[in-house]
Amino acid sequence: PIMASTSSEWDTFLSQVKAIEKKDSNMTSDQQIERLHKPGSKYLNLNPFYVLQVDCEATEDEIKKQYRRLSILLHPDKNPDNRDRATAAFEAVNKANTMLKNKETVDKFKMILKDARSRVLKMMEEKRRIAKVKQQPMPVEDPQKFSHLVNVMASKQLADYEIRQGDKEKKEATDKKRDADLAEECTKRLKKLEDDKQKWEESREERVATWKDFQFQGEKKKKKKHILGTYRPPKPRLEARAEEKKPS
Repeated sequence: PIMASTSSEWDTFLSQVKAIEKKDSNMTSDQQIERLHKPGSKYLNLNPFYVLQVDCEATEDEIKKQYRRLSILLHPDKNPDNRDRATAAFEAVNKANTMLKNKETVDKFKMILKDARSRVLKMMEEKRRIAKVKQQPMPVEDPQKFSHLVNVMASKQLADYEIRQGDKEKKEATDKKRDADLAEECTKRLKKLEDDKQKWEESREERVATWKDFQFQGEKKKKKKHILGTYRPPKPRLEARAEEKKPS
């Protein structure tokens, strides 16, 4: 066994862990509000099993029962002197219950909790190995600390996942906006081309009339010039002018 010298000792240790978790689930409303607001709750509350204080192998009936108990305990109307914090805690419980209704979400969190438990076990095993090599007393396995470490480890993984999802969603939103802006720009350009084409077609008759008028005016000027034009004799050459100026 990893955590204890015998399997019975390990089973006892796990029973102690579950007993502590069960005891914690019987907190008063003020204690529950404080639990869901304590330092690190932003990430701890990402784990719906932690929020509802149920085991990851809990049945649907067990989850429903615990949800009803916590929702009544944390309802803002039941905590008029601490309404704001009670409202936030109540919303966290509702969110956790909604998440656990989705099988895909449940499977994801179970996998994360299983991995977190495995990591904590390895950490504790390493401490035991080092103590044995250095011939030091074996570290005392604290069930309460073990449960807390598992939740912290799971919350870290969930926080990393949320951050990655946030970055992914932000990138997708940026890409979506860029595509939308590009599509809008293309639409505007196409509309302008269509408008220009329509205006060109609408001005066809006007352009044809203008061109015909231009041609008509040109022909009219030519005819007038032909009719009214006078004959202009050619200018005398320089040689002829010179001979005229010679004395007789």
